Amino acid sequence: MKAIDENAFIHDAPALAKAGQLYRLIDPSNTPARSLSGKALTGAQLVKNPFFAQTPSQKLYLQSVDSEAAKDMEGELLRERNARSSNLLEPVPFCGWLVSRYPCRTLATYLSKQLSQQDRKGNPALLRFYDPRVLQQLPRILDPWQLSALLGPVDRWVYLDKENGVREIAPHRGQRHLGRLHLTTKQWQAIHRIGQINRCLERYWALPEEDQQASVTDGLVDNLLVAAYANGLTERADMTAFVLHGLVSHVDFYRHPLMQNLLRQVGGSSYIGLTNRLTDTEWEAISTVEESA
Repeated sequence: MKAIDENAFIHDAPALAKAGQLYRLIDPSNTPARSLSGKALTGAQLVKNPFFAQTPSQKLYLQSVDSEAAKDMEGELLRERNARSSNLLEPVPFCGWLVSRYPCRTLATYLSKQLSQQDRKGNPALLRFYDPRVLQQLPRILDPWQLSALLGPVDRWVYLDKENGVREIAPHRGQRHLGRLHLTTKQWQAIHRIGQINRCLERYWALPEEDQQASVTDGLVDNLLVAAYANGLTERADMTAFVLHGLVSHVDFYRHPLMQNLLRQVGGSSYIGLTNRLTDTEWEAISTVEESA
């Protein structure tokens, strides 16, 4: 996954469309305004979700981008940016532009099959990889061959990230893989934390600017969530508070003796309730001593 020069993509779009290699993927399930009907619906390829009974107008759909539309890629990009909610918890109907040498139907069929993966018990489990909020985090969770297999016939997946920047996943590093991912328990756990990462970031970005750090990554938030769980926190609100404390102070804040003593009491009281009792002096000590035995 990398940020790309959007002007280069805009420049290349007409040639890709003329070659029949440029598609757009839309999820209208929670955004009826993006659903298709009539000729537009029959002209698209539907990506069937094996876990939900959906009407045709609710299903993911893949459209070929024609040459005329590709000439206005700058305008399309602007429209998608303007339509994207700044709230990470709101539905994201625009999944991105896909570049592939394969026919639209082949691509849609493959994506549909990849929605269903096996969990650690061998049961079918939904992987919502088409959602940009999920897709953005998969390169740090999956092995390179798994990312290649997940996207299969897709050569490039161009999408808008959390901050409305243009990013690209080019999943194949010399060899294209196909088929199942065989996700490990650790990988499934990381995937299940993606929603909580976004909830934490939404709360973090709502803080005053003076309380925000220069750079907060998904991986940093994820590490704090893992630490929260390892220290006995299970409630969503408590885990969010733990992450925010780590982001506004430092990532090892919970190792301070004051915090370690507090965390031993979590079983009988909420983390939020316990930390609310800390004085400003205690918080200052926790925030300035980066690691204690």
